[in-house]
Amino acid sequence: MRALIITDMQNDFLPPKGSLPVPHGDEIVQPILDLIHQEEQQDFHRIVLVRDWHTRNHTSFARSHDLPEYSQFEYKSPRPGDKSTQMGTLWPVHCVQNTWGSQLANPLLKETYHTHLKIVDKGFLPDREYYSGFSDIWNFHKTELNDYLKKHHITEVLVVGLALDYCVKATAISAAQLGYETTIVKSLTKPIHDDEESMAALEKELEQYNVKLVDEVPPHKTVGDSHTLAK
Repeated sequence: MRALIITDMQNDFLPPKGSLPVPHGDEIVQPILDLIHQEEQQDFHRIVLVRDWHTRNHTSFARSHDLPEYSQFEYKSPRPGDKSTQMGTLWPVHCVQNTWGSQLANPLLKETYHTHLKIVDKGFLPDREYYSGFSDIWNFHKTELNDYLKKHHITEVLVVGLALDYCVKATAISAAQLGYETTIVKSLTKPIHDDEESMAALEKELEQYNVKLVDEVPPHKTVGDSHTLAK
C-alpha cells in the first residue's frame, strides 16, 4: 500500500513572509493540493503531513546560542554519557509551536478539516535537531510516523514538500532505511541550494540510499484490490 508524505509545508518556510523561506516554496502549495484531490486515482492509502513543531528555545535556533543565523555549530549528543557530535547549521527562529509560522499553508490547513489526513510533529524536543519526519538527527527519539505507516500496512511512500535538500531528503532516506519503497517527486519540492554542484551531490546521496528522484508522480501499481484513503 502507498502513502503520500508531505513535509514542512508551513508558513515559515514559504516566501514572502516566512522567517526561513525556501526559494519558490510557495509555488508547490497548489500542485500538492491538486495531488491530494487525486488521492483515489493515485491510490494513496494514507496521506501524512509532517510538521516542524519547535519550542521557543529550540537548540536549532541561532538565538538559543547567541550566535549569528546560519552559523555552523557542533551539536553534542543529548544522551548522557554519549560523546558523539554532529556538525549542523543554526537557523532563524521558525515554526514555534502554535504560532502563525508553524501553521500549515492555508490551503492545506483547510484541507485537514475535510479529509482524514494525519499530522505528524517533529522537532518538539528542545535539546536536539530534527530533519527527518521519522526521528531526530541522532536516531534516538522516534516520531509516530513509522508506527503509523506500519499500522496501516504501508510499503511504498512518495515524499514531497520542503526543503528538498534537508527535511525531504532526510525523511526519504529514513523511509528507505526502514524498508519502504521510497520516491521523491522533484516537481513537488524545492531545495534551499539549487546550484549544479549541490544538486549533483544530492542525487548521488539519494542513489546511495536507494531513494528514487523522479520528475512527476509515478503511476500506482495495480496489484489486487485498490485501496484509497479512508473517509
